Amino acid sequence: MRVNVMQGGWWVLAGLLIAGCDREPAPAPELHDTKYLAIGANGEPAGEAEEAFPCVLDQYTGLTWEVKSDRAGLHDWRNTYSWFNPREANDGELDYRGTAHGGTCAGSGCDTEAFAAAVNAAGLCGFDDWRVPTRDELASISDPRKAAAPPTINTAYFPHAQADEYWSSNDYSFQWNAAWLWNFQHGHDRVEWKASPRHVRLVRGEPRALQRVKD
Repeated sequence: MRVNVMQGGWWVLAGLLIAGCDREPAPAPELHDTKYLAIGANGEPAGEAEEAFPCVLDQYTGLTWEVKSDRAGLHDWRNTYSWFNPREANDGELDYRGTAHGGTCAGSGCDTEAFAAAVNAAGLCGFDDWRVPTRDELASISDPRKAAAPPTINTAYFPHAQADEYWSSNDYSFQWNAAWLWNFQHGHDRVEWKASPRHVRLVRGEPRALQRVKD
């Protein structure tokens, strides 16, 4: 029996278009004004009397984020880290793990792996499952309306956020010693060498309603 390939192709295309129509539309940027909830050191919503809070919950994605501090130490906004993941491949000519201790920081080793381990050991907000966010997760807290007056984030809930670059956990598949980060000055992702010192904001939880950043 002959199969009409062209006709089959049209059916596939139609199916993809229908599937695309079923996707949840991206939320309006105004959601950044209302979706956050301050979290206290005990992991519960912060009381009104608490001027400073160590974590913030994104009620839309379900993710909990680390809040930076202006005090020297583990959560100091001035800390920088190199990208390092010891679980990446390194048994051939190329070492995908990145660079250990390549930043400037206090309270931990100055790379992404050591920083996450130190925050988990300290039990920030009562949790020990903190990790480096994916670039899609970083994009979910980036407010595109603020590109003209960065940082592109709600600074009422993310005080001491910088109009600067923050590492994601995603390495760059086309270059062994590079990884993705998010630029909160312009509100987009970018590839950088893993050895470069950059900021890190940790996250925890399983995301929902997360929009994928296009390559």
